[in-house]
Amino acid sequence: MTSKTKAPLGPGEQRTRQRRRTQMIYLGVAAVIGGTIGGMTGFFDQGDGNIFGGDWESVKLPPAVALLAAAGFLAALLALPLYGFRMIDDYKRERNLIAFTGGCLSVLAGYPMWAALHAGGFVPAPHAFGMFAIAYVSMIVAFLYARWRL
Repeated sequence: MTSKTKAPLGPGEQRTRQRRRTQMIYLGVAAVIGGTIGGMTGFFDQGDGNIFGGDWESVKLPPAVALLAAAGFLAALLALPLYGFRMIDDYKRERNLIAFTGGCLSVLAGYPMWAALHAGGFVPAPHAFGMFAIAYVSMIVAFLYARWRL
């Protein structure tokens, strides 16, 4: 019987495997940060609010927990994505930059539109969670558009 031996991996395959492994670690760190923030706010909330459900006016956190949550949000939503840009290839980086730009532009256009519609009595007043949702959903849409069209 002959045993099948695997051919050694080429440098491109090795780099791809390393990049995938790094990406999985990156996603794991992001999940831990998100879970920690969610767990902290849920455990230490002294009010009846929900920071992720739009009822953030009723959330009451101890000052130390609020500072830790703010630092976690800064790390998870700003530092980690910016750091992650160095780990991805040029094509993925371009699509991600398009997605971030789409999210930013949707907020820049969405807030004045929402305020005008509120002034006309069509919708409730603009609020932070709604703006976050607009940015988040539009980033996803812009990313998918860039992925499928470019």
